[in-house]
Amino acid sequence: MRNYEIVFLVHPDQSDQTSSILSKLDKLVKESGGNVHRSENIGNRKLAYPIQDQFKASYGLLNIECNLETINEIKSSFKFNDSIIRNLVLNARKAHQEPSILLSQTKEDNEKDSYQEAREAANKAVDQEAKAASKSSEVSSEEPVKAKEASTEEVKEESK
Repeated sequence: MRNYEIVFLVHPDQSDQTSSILSKLDKLVKESGGNVHRSENIGNRKLAYPIQDQFKASYGLLNIECNLETINEIKSSFKFNDSIIRNLVLNARKAHQEPSILLSQTKEDNEKDSYQEAREAANKAVDQEAKAASKSSEVSSEEPVKAKEASTEEVKEESK
């Protein structure tokens, strides 16, 4: 049996099917007597170029050890599955079991995005507080101006 690495992209509208496709492929490999060394649902990522007018896709990754018949069956299942927009099956020299770099990079990107969203929300809250404070200071600063104008009018009337 040989080692293979399989990567496939799922249409973003059907990204919830990525985990079911992975489990189906795991089952297929195990039934044929092979081993699944790594199975990852990487999640949605931006594509380098648009595929079928889509700019994002859900990535799935498998590292398996199986026979050629199973690989041919997997390829034919990709061919007839409309939710899979791209796939790649490679021969691997050894079985990879550690988490992929793409998965760790996706997790880092998600952490950065959540940090930036939290930072933007905090900045927005500070801006709103500043606007509220400036409005209240405008109102309080207008009252002395009105009082001052009223007192100058009284002084003018008294002088007449």
